[in-house]
Amino acid sequence: MAKKDEVKKMAGKASKPGKAVKTKAAEAKAPAKAQKKPVRTQAKAETTFQLKAPHAAQVFVAGCFNGWDPTANPLEQEKGTWKCTLAIEPGEHEYRFVVDGVWCDDPANMSRRRNEFGTQNCVLVV
Repeated sequence: MAKKDEVKKMAGKASKPGKAVKTKAAEAKAPAKAQKKPVRTQAKAETTFQLKAPHAAQVFVAGCFNGWDPTANPLEQEKGTWKCTLAIEPGEHEYRFVVDGVWCDDPANMSRRRNEFGTQNCVLVV
């Protein structure tokens, strides 16, 4: 009954055009305005990938940091060792090397996680 009485009282009050009439119940439900906090972003870390593959014609690194694109990040060869340095967001990332078109593990990284293809991805923590 109290709500009906409140509605009747509000119906009798005139309001200015374009302005909504607030009830005590609506004011109680209205969320407080959130204060905007500055978004903190962590700097990307320079991360070097390297693989010893002296007989390879081409080597790439693919992972969650590049959408698993097998040709996005080529490594450059220097005396049988292939290297590239990428700026990677802090966090945990999975990756694999692609050597002459074949997906390969990083023998220098024993931290692994099973993937949906029945093999394992290398895990990197930046």
